[in-house]
Amino acid sequence: MAVLATESFSLAEGSYKLKENIFLEIGAPNLASGTLVSIVSVKYKEYPAHPSTPTTEDVTAIDPVGENISSNPTTPLTENTLEVDLDEPTELEKTQPYQQQLQTEQVTQNVDLNSNLTSAQNTPLPKPLTSNGSIPTSIEGKNDDVFSFLTQNVIKRKKTKNNLTKTTSSFVAKIIQNDNLTKILANRQNEDTYLFFNSGRTFCWVDLTNNPKDPLSKINFTKAHPICHDVNQLTRSCDHLDVIIGFSSGDIIWFDPLCNKYYRLNKQGIINSSSVTMVKWVPGSENLFMASYQDGSVVIYDKEKDDQNFSPATTNEEDGFRVARPSKNGKHNPVSYWQVSKKAVTAFAFSPDCQHVATVSIDGFLRIIDFKQETLFDTYSSYFGGFSCVCWSPDGKYILTGGQDDLVTIWAFREQRIVARCQGHQSWVTGVSFDPWRCDERNYRFGSVGEDTKLLLWDFSVNALHKPKSAGSHRRSSLASQSHVSTVLRRNLVEREIIKNTIHPCLPRSEVAILQPVMDKSIDGDPLCSLTFREDSIITTCRKGHIKIWARP
Repeated sequence: MAVLATESFSLAEGSYKLKENIFLEIGAPNLASGTLVSIVSVKYKEYPAHPSTPTTEDVTAIDPVGENISSNPTTPLTENTLEVDLDEPTELEKTQPYQQQLQTEQVTQNVDLNSNLTSAQNTPLPKPLTSNGSIPTSIEGKNDDVFSFLTQNVIKRKKTKNNLTKTTSSFVAKIIQNDNLTKILANRQNEDTYLFFNSGRTFCWVDLTNNPKDPLSKINFTKAHPICHDVNQLTRSCDHLDVIIGFSSGDIIWFDPLCNKYYRLNKQGIINSSSVTMVKWVPGSENLFMASYQDGSVVIYDKEKDDQNFSPATTNEEDGFRVARPSKNGKHNPVSYWQVSKKAVTAFAFSPDCQHVATVSIDGFLRIIDFKQETLFDTYSSYFGGFSCVCWSPDGKYILTGGQDDLVTIWAFREQRIVARCQGHQSWVTGVSFDPWRCDERNYRFGSVGEDTKLLLWDFSVNALHKPKSAGSHRRSSLASQSHVSTVLRRNLVEREIIKNTIHPCLPRSEVAILQPVMDKSIDGDPLCSLTFREDSIITTCRKGHIKIWARP
């Protein structure tokens, strides 16, 4: 039965209304993976002409992470220049209200990332802005040596070198540019929000602020489907964007849409030939990015390095997690190679402080990995089937997962326990995300989408989830069990240095709290793939390529 498209849904705070429904007829969709979006916002300021030659102070602004951007002295007196964008915080900025709390609660680990992860960076990276707008001497609540991989020796930056309009590569079919692209880019004066998305064999770039249904460019590929992508929020500027795209062939393209050039990594699967399932820039890094694969591996790349043949050592270990690296001071990718599972790693997410990475797999395990030490930290089992999506709360206290058990599950990271199972979906959950604009230190809003075409929104309070919602003896048994578990966990937190990895079995229904959604709505006629929270909207996508933007009340 066809699902009637809805144009609004309501919560206590008001009505969310459909603002845009972006859908481009660009060939057959890739129903196996669907459409995902990546978003970046850049503000521009129109500087008035001065009677005298402008100085550096006249045309210098600060980007969202504190980097000075100076224009070329030969540019006209009126120049579009990147300025601070306080309305669209980066991932690091979103966590700043929680940094003081993180400092007092987190067990400090003064360890450095392996030298293979801390090799050549292009410039000493700027620090994020503090809550009052100043540039701190270190990340709030963290020691500098913990983040030493962000500030390495200066090397010459490699540039994307293949021009898409002139390429002879058999991997790229063609690029179709907007007829007015040059004029559009030249006339930028205020804030631009760019949206990138994949559909079928096409990768699109649109201006979300002005005319989202008229793409700025479309790239058609011949030999593989673009599966996932990400924009580096740290290096964004008015004349440069770093976009990475992962493909079903295992290839990865580093693409700059503003200069229309690209560079291809893991060409023809020289490092890993299975499909890329997710790709993300390492937060706070200009060079490093991480990709997960269908064969259960996770690979860390440096965009400044070339690739070479790499075969990780094989082993008969049953735990499934091992790390392989090239020789020290290696000049080639990979930087590091993790074999996480024997089945596909479907998604991963960095903790807000970049200390840990949460990965989920088709094998039904949530694995939390110490990113600096490259060791397995915790392992949790699903209620049933595999996991498909994962995310962290803005304060780093909780982790959400969704998957084939039709459930969204809340996990407490520091307490090392399951918090609640969230019931409401009638099919596999495909995307989960916290709403950072409706979260504080005690109350949290998050959302989920699934193959049942539903968008569900959830509210939970820490104090309201102490007791499982079960009756009679089950409830008393559960409370006693949780009390015992809490005692053990507190002891484990003290002894954490000697605990390498904790494997947590799946708890029965009678011992876990159940959370119901505050909003349940079918919003599309096709299975949904993802949702993204923005300050002014919620963005959802489906398998057939529809991108819907829901304006907040």
